[in-house]
Amino acid sequence: MEPVDKINARTDALADLGLAANASPDDIRNAWRQIAFHAHPDHTGGDCADFSRAKVAYDFLRKQGLTVKGAANSAARRPRRPRLKKRMIELAQQEITSCRALLNPEQALSHDSGLRETVPDREHFKASDHVPEAIGCYGRNLTYFVTTSVCEGANRVALPTSVLTNNRHMETEVLSFQSKDIGAGEVVVPDTICESKFPGAKSVRIRFEANQDMRDEFWLAS
Repeated sequence: MEPVDKINARTDALADLGLAANASPDDIRNAWRQIAFHAHPDHTGGDCADFSRAKVAYDFLRKQGLTVKGAANSAARRPRRPRLKKRMIELAQQEITSCRALLNPEQALSHDSGLRETVPDREHFKASDHVPEAIGCYGRNLTYFVTTSVCEGANRVALPTSVLTNNRHMETEVLSFQSKDIGAGEVVVPDTICESKFPGAKSVRIRFEANQDMRDEFWLAS
């Protein structure tokens, strides 16, 4: 039985017992007791139509687990959405090396939100260029964990972008952004870039100065 069919069947069964869709287990049991007594053929001169209809309805709800104590409001529940799965992808050294290679000033490509194409000078290269060490996946929401600190001014970060669509070969993009602050922080990738550069992703965040505690918080967050 499809979920929508189950919902309709529950609603019909509750209606046969004279109940609303948000009836509790106690309501269901009490309604059945009343009908079982008053509509029993012994009290209706042998007419068992109402009794039979109510019994079929109650038996259906009982098999669905909706008459059990502690299942309050279960009659009105809709099929649950599957829980979003969490996973943490630790980037292999080869993948980190590939990301660093893209940050070569002569070869870098950047895509921006205001994310402009910038080529930093060689002296500022190491401080302002970043590579993640891990990627947190929560459903289609991606969080990149970068251990280095944001620099004031232009920053670039090389990110594996095909996390959700290609497990064998990771495509990588270099994004650039401007920061007025230094140290720890979080950058939210604009939806337009997320849609075009991160296939399958609903949202993308980049966290800087991300230590193990921050990764642990990712697991604990709901």
